[in-house]
Amino acid sequence: MATIKDVASKAGVSITTVSRVMNDRGPLSEATKKAVHDAMEELGYFPNDVARALGKNSLNIMGLIVPTIKHPFFGELVHACEDETYRRGYKLMVVASDYNEEKEKRCMDILRRNMVDGIFYASHFLSREFLEALRVPAVTLNNEFSGLPVIHSDDVQGGYMAARHLIGKGCKRMVHISGQQDLHLSADVRMTSFMKECERQGVACKVYSASEQMLWDMEYMPLINRIFMENPDMDGIFASSDIIAAQGIQMAGTLGYRIPEDIKIVGYDDICLSRLLYPPLTTVHQDIKGLAKTAMDTVEELIEGKPAPESQVVSVSFIERKTT
Repeated sequence: MATIKDVASKAGVSITTVSRVMNDRGPLSEATKKAVHDAMEELGYFPNDVARALGKNSLNIMGLIVPTIKHPFFGELVHACEDETYRRGYKLMVVASDYNEEKEKRCMDILRRNMVDGIFYASHFLSREFLEALRVPAVTLNNEFSGLPVIHSDDVQGGYMAARHLIGKGCKRMVHISGQQDLHLSADVRMTSFMKECERQGVACKVYSASEQMLWDMEYMPLINRIFMENPDMDGIFASSDIIAAQGIQMAGTLGYRIPEDIKIVGYDDICLSRLLYPPLTTVHQDIKGLAKTAMDTVEELIEGKPAPESQVVSVSFIERKTT
């Protein structure tokens, strides 16, 4: 097996020069670079990425912590972050905590032990004190209370758009199905914004909150069934996720409601599922690629020692389909 010494001998340069060529450091002539690369190719020499990375104290790895990869939103977020990091020459290490605080702490330790250059934190269990003690550049996604620089969707606008759309379609008796409110996620803002707009326009609206177990299992049917039983005359539902909205569509159909004639339903996220439902789901589109890009931009600034904004907002848009 060829070594760096063999490459240097073949190219007629020093080992230091070969190292400089491989790491693209210092002034080097094109002839020298070509000689080294030709020698590497002829000898079949492949540099050890880990050894090279350790030499510059960086493995070019970004870490991403998500609560689960089972939920389609987080699956799409993983894909967007992987695409963004790859474009910039990094690898992505993904760890999922399965909604377990202790596992989440272990996941963070795994990332730090693997010398990641930066961390995207897309969960909510770790305390502000724990996260502030990190010695790794990190940002959080959709969690205002982490103590880290936060990148989040414009949930104020999202809730407002959902309310205006349903009211504009004639809804007078609405229900909002929220996630678990005591997690204090930035998604809570969409509920507040929705309720404020309903109140401003004099439209009745009730709020039902999902339990933590429902969030873990992505199974909201018992709650949705209760909502339909308690509100048989409701004419609009705003769900805080497309998964909840999909189960609302299923329950409405089971109970004989016509969509959108009898009841109109709006979701949130615009995951790929929303386009595959029947009828296709009207929803608020989160720019997941935009979240990933902004997160990567911010972590790179932190790596370079630059200050990062405490909060950055990524725009949302409204997608009208057939459920309204």
